[in-house]
Order: sequence, then C-alpha cells, then structure tokens
Amino acid sequence: MTTRRDLLRLAAAGAAGAFLLPHAMATSTTEDTFFTWKPAADDAKVAFGSGGNALVLRGNNAALLVDCKNAPYGDCLRREAGPGLTTIVNTHHHADHTGGNHAFSKDLKIIAQAKVTDRVLGQMNRYISQLKEAATQLGEATGPAVPKVRDEAKALYLRVEKLRPTDWAPTQTFDQNETLDIGGVEVRLHHFGSGHTDNDLVVHVPSKNLLHAGDLLFHQRHPYVDRDGGANTHGWMESVTKAIALCDAKTVVIPGHGELTDVEGLKAQIRYFEITRAAIEGAIKAGKPRKEAIEIKPAELAALGGANIQPLVMGAIYDELTASQK
Repeated sequence: MTTRRDLLRLAAAGAAGAFLLPHAMATSTTEDTFFTWKPAADDAKVAFGSGGNALVLRGNNAALLVDCKNAPYGDCLRREAGPGLTTIVNTHHHADHTGGNHAFSKDLKIIAQAKVTDRVLGQMNRYISQLKEAATQLGEATGPAVPKVRDEAKALYLRVEKLRPTDWAPTQTFDQNETLDIGGVEVRLHHFGSGHTDNDLVVHVPSKNLLHAGDLLFHQRHPYVDRDGGANTHGWMESVTKAIALCDAKTVVIPGHGELTDVEGLKAQIRYFEITRAAIEGAIKAGKPRKEAIEIKPAELAALGGANIQPLVMGAIYDELTASQK
C-alpha cells in the first residue's frame, strides 16, 4: 500500500520523468550524439532520453527548441540542437522539461505560459537534485559522447552556488495563445487550461503538420497527474480534445514522453482518463476508502509502461473527484 500521501507523490512533479521512464538516460547511438535523435518532419527532429522529448524546428536562419530536458544536460542539448537557435519554448514547468533552461537563458528568449515563472522559481532544489543525480545516471550511460557530457555536468555542479532560480525562468510569457515566426515557419502556441499542470502548452506547426503535445500526452505510458501543479484530469481531457481538433490523420504528434505517434495517440490519452475516472467513480460510489481505490488496476491498461506511477494516478483522480463533491 502506498503511504504518506503516495510518498509525497513520488518526490513531487519535478521528478516525474525519472519515475515514469526507468530507461530515460540517453545512450549515444552515433559517434557524436548523446541523445537519440529522430526526424519528425522536414527540418524538424526530436531528441529522446534524459528528460521530456525535445523538438528542434528549423526555419530560414532561425531555429526553435521546444523543451530543455533535465538540468545536467542543457549544454549538451544546446550543442546537439545545432547552430542558429533563436527561441526556446517550455511546454510546462516540470524540471524534466525546463532543467536545461540555464544553457539558453543568458542569450535566448525562453517563452512559456504565464504561470510557469513562479513555479520554476520555486523548484531550484529540484534542479540541484538533478545535478547531484547525474553522477549516478551518467555512470550507467554508454557511448563515445558520454565523457564530455559527464564533464559538463560535473562542472555545472561545481558552480552550483553561483546559479540562481532566474537562470531557469522564462523571459517571455503569455496567457492563452501566441504565434511565433521561426524563420518564415509559423508556430502556434496554445494553452487550453489546466490539464497535466495549470500551465501546459501545445506547440502546433501547421505547415509541417506537426504537434508537440508536451505532457498532455504520455504515449503508451501511465501519465503523471500533478495535483500540486494544478492538474485536473477533466480539464486534461478537454485540452487533448482541443489538440485533436488541430490534427488530421497524417499529423505527427510528439508526446512529452514516449515515441512519436499520431492523432490516435491523443485519442488514447482521453480513453485512458475515461477508464481511470470511471473506475474511481465506481469505487467512491461503493464507499471504498482511498487506500483501496488507488490499488485498482483496470485490465485495459495492463500493457502500459510506468506501472509504478499507476497508484499515483488513481490517487490523484480520487482526490480530484472527492474534492469536487464537497
């Protein structure tokens, strides 16, 4: 039985990626890259490993990076993203998506939803923890690119006393919608309301038929529901529904965690919450206490990755639904 309010929600929102992705450490697959890079569209590629999925989109003499992974890997991400970066976007505040911001904040604009700033400024301890954890993580990594990344992470940790929360904060924020011009490529940012957090964005690139859903989409994995960060599973379903409206059958969808997918991946995320919410609603109606409800494991979800997070999902939904009844 999970205890102490689900072990403080498994050490809080910033640690979500580490618990959801037991194999999150990147392993170099070529002679010169640490991350695993895969194409998503023309002039668009995605970095997998060591944090949330990061998109690099290139226009004419300009480039966009969406999400910056964990703190120890910001310098590596900047190097492997290539030259010409002009703009950074954070899909939400969690440390596995904003941890690398420090490598970009001195000279590039970092754009995020308005609520990100206060949340980022309040999680400095999580960024420092990521730097401490890097020694163990990098000890398990392999490949020719690893030694340089290990040296960068060590150097960053050695100057940790000089780092400030503002090194991670966005430099530009907005409320609901924003449009960017990345070297002639239109990029649309949408905040649909509280879902995974209270500051989620989806990044839509119409000309590429490409959508980065951030952590509104955990593809083929149990999601992390961050109640402390403003999560609401009903709102999450509504946000994903609005993201689906931006897609067609050929849209390439980038999840926050998991492999590239399409609009069916987004539909599966909605189905996930239909199943889990119905299970918890049934438990509440039957008078089951929280400690029993969180152990419910719907058979339809048995094949999903990140099974260790499932009790947290059920607990968060239980809290959400019982709070709404008061």
